[in-house]
Amino acid sequence: MDRAQQELLRRAASVIGHDLRNPMAIINNSVYFVRAKLPADGVDPKVEKHLKIIESEIARADRLLTDMLTFSRPYLPAAETKDFDPFIESRVKEYPLPEGGKIDFKPEAKGARSRFDPAALGDALRRLLDNAFFAMGDKGTVKVSTHSVKDTVVACVADSGPGVDAKIKDDLYEAFMTTKPKGLGLGLSLARKYLEGNGGSITHETGPKGASFRLILPAI
Repeated sequence: MDRAQQELLRRAASVIGHDLRNPMAIINNSVYFVRAKLPADGVDPKVEKHLKIIESEIARADRLLTDMLTFSRPYLPAAETKDFDPFIESRVKEYPLPEGGKIDFKPEAKGARSRFDPAALGDALRRLLDNAFFAMGDKGTVKVSTHSVKDTVVACVADSGPGVDAKIKDDLYEAFMTTKPKGLGLGLSLARKYLEGNGGSITHETGPKGASFRLILPAI
């Protein structure tokens, strides 16, 4: 994507985000009003089900808009110096596991530290976990490990799914590339943007028994 295309995307994302978030906020407020008028007990389960669907879809649309806006804007990291293992462990513990899913975490960076943007690295890790569980049908165990190699620290996320689809392996980190039925396909592209913005990189290995992705940052 050249500079002119990036500028066009940035302007389109800004306009779309503004024009869609206003009606989304109105819908969300309407849901809140409806809930306030429902009886405290004896609510029709079907009504509750559909209110939750509305809330869930509003949240999903908001995440999509946020991704598009984030991708279209320059990224300026707010870096902090952190102990690597405790940081990754905290984000793993915060991750909302799907029903039937588990995370096996092995911290092996041995006291290594790094300087990075906590919000960005946390978001990149969450996206890798989302992809890993999606690859396994939201069931099974995702392995997360950390280690240090020379002057770098690494967080690895490995799944036991079918591996990266051969149709997209050469464009895996490109924007709008996805095999999911929902989403914009910006997850790995944003993860790469975050890692490179913090002086790091993202790499992966894949095969018929799963894929593993590595978030790599300079150690200090």
